[in-house]
Amino acid sequence: MRALAMIRRSVITAIPQRINYGLADFRDDVLGGLTAAAVALPVALSYGVISGLGPTAGLYGAVALGLFAATLGGTRAMIYGPNLLVAILMSVVVAEYATSIAEAATAGILAGLIQIGIGLLRLGRYAAYIPYSLMSGFLTAVGILLIVKEGLVALGDSPAGRNVVGAIRAYPAALGELKLDALALTVLCLALGMVWRGRLQRLSPPAFVMLIAGTLVGVIWFRETSVIGEIPLSIHPPDLSVVSLDFFARVLPIAFIMALLASVDTVIVAMALDSITGSKNQPNREMIAQGIGNIAAGSIGVLAGSSTQGCFNNAHSGGRSPVAGLTVVVAFLAVILFLAPVAAQIPLAVLAAILIRTGWSLIEWRFILRIHRIPKSYVFVMLITCGLILFVDFVIAITVGLVVAGLTSARRLENLEVSSLLSVPLLDLVVLDEADPRKDVDIFAASTGLVVFPDRVTVASAPEISRIVRPDIREHQITVFDMSRTVYVDDSAAFIIGDLIKIATARSPRTLVIAGLTDSVANTLNTMGTLDRVPEKHVVANVEEAKRIIRPMLRATR
Repeated sequence: MRALAMIRRSVITAIPQRINYGLADFRDDVLGGLTAAAVALPVALSYGVISGLGPTAGLYGAVALGLFAATLGGTRAMIYGPNLLVAILMSVVVAEYATSIAEAATAGILAGLIQIGIGLLRLGRYAAYIPYSLMSGFLTAVGILLIVKEGLVALGDSPAGRNVVGAIRAYPAALGELKLDALALTVLCLALGMVWRGRLQRLSPPAFVMLIAGTLVGVIWFRETSVIGEIPLSIHPPDLSVVSLDFFARVLPIAFIMALLASVDTVIVAMALDSITGSKNQPNREMIAQGIGNIAAGSIGVLAGSSTQGCFNNAHSGGRSPVAGLTVVVAFLAVILFLAPVAAQIPLAVLAAILIRTGWSLIEWRFILRIHRIPKSYVFVMLITCGLILFVDFVIAITVGLVVAGLTSARRLENLEVSSLLSVPLLDLVVLDEADPRKDVDIFAASTGLVVFPDRVTVASAPEISRIVRPDIREHQITVFDMSRTVYVDDSAAFIIGDLIKIATARSPRTLVIAGLTDSVANTLNTMGTLDRVPEKHVVANVEEAKRIIRPMLRATR
């Protein structure tokens, strides 16, 4: 019921609701949509090719996803279609998991269902919490993979293998059967993409210019080069009933990674678009809309996707409402219906040039050029993620990368939290406030220990805090826990604090006083039963009140 309610609200708000929406707004939306379509068309064809489903799957995928996501989505100026990260993962599904279009489509449907789950559970905004070092490693690996594999297409061959090793091993054979037409066309398109900058880029996106110019040159001078081939006007939905439960279990992990990366990319793009449009995206609604779109794409056997190139072109051209996204859908349908014979003549070498250029831009040069300055933990996460993707497996790479990133982050958090821990003895004279003690009193006696906890105590720092504090507690007759600075304690830390309380109250419950507990921290400790051994009167507002409680005990021992 919640899903239906959210979809109903999305449909209602999809139509431009502003009272002042007029002809000028419609013109901006259409202009933005057409500009975005010029950017998205080359990449839709290219991503369809690298996914293993073919360029047609890229075109129809943009239509299926864009139709639903543009109507139901929760981000202004967002453009939807085939996404590079999704396409790369789909290529893994096609190469390693699926034996039919139905099985490949199942992966996209599962990814869509997972995205809907993310939205319903209101976890959309947490997708942006993926560490930058992990994403840098992933994008760099994808960039290298694209360059190496599409280099084979530039030589007139086809990509071999799903990783760098498989592609590199194919190079000797490709060089032995080198097709100069394909290589010349690729180099020409790459050179055009390099010089098409500055003011020229404002006239038309480089990828679109490479596509048009490369196709014209190929049709006129390089007619022997391989082309994408016929684009059918109709498609036949796969028979999903033949997909086995065993395949569902095998493909589920990579479908989850597909959904996760699609969601991460969307949230990052949505936040950037917010800064341009001055609006606030709705990530959970966005996840549901994309999930529905990807289910629709999978149901007809075409490529799933996410946010696609063209979002910022649309935003800068004035596109704001769903009309801009639907304009992209109409533009793609026009290509399929009226320009299919022309699109069929696009050389694969031209798409290879576009993908090689894309791969080069994906490599995190900003990270690499500063690698000698970046903390080693970040570099390690980046390199291990990149290496595992290139030479092992995508799912393993993301899993290991997340674990390593989590561990290194926990280590940094531990150092940060422990650095503000304070454990010191309190002189009896200070506690008793005796300025002129008798000569027979040891002025250096310190029966009380003061432990000042950090502002955050979590599972990352609690074990180290316990290791540091335990010996100090055992050396003192009375202990004061000052938690006035502490604003957050997690469940693991609460149990460890409970162990410290047992040590401090081993002689008597009256030998521990806790000062400065905030309501939120007290609630966590009480929920875990941490304070059960502490008398209610020994939980006070501040350290000065704690001193007043322990003074009688100190005087009794003198």
